[in-house]
Amino acid sequence: MSKDLNVTRLCDAYGALLTPHRLEIIRNYYDDDLSLAEIAENFGITRQAALCSIKQAEKQLFEYEAKLRLVERADRLEFGLLTALEQLDGDVAKAKDTLNGLLSDLRQ
Repeated sequence: MSKDLNVTRLCDAYGALLTPHRLEIIRNYYDDDLSLAEIAENFGITRQAALCSIKQAEKQLFEYEAKLRLVERADRLEFGLLTALEQLDGDVAKAKDTLNGLLSDLRQ
């Protein structure tokens, strides 16, 4: 099973919405890079149960992002701030416009 590293970012944003058990399992898998066998042993469950918990947690995280778009907005904000910083070296008025646009986005 290949790992989608976007799950780690989603887990940072929405992990508190998962059950503590699912959160711990998915963190073990993604953050601690434990295998399904290691997770199963640590939790006293089967490898299949560990895999199911991970898949269910991933599904929940992607559903939260589809509805709330927090990670997407954070990415846009980061890109906009980096752009504004670059613009400060040259066109201050353009940087100001970029920052005002970001502020408008945050208010929505």
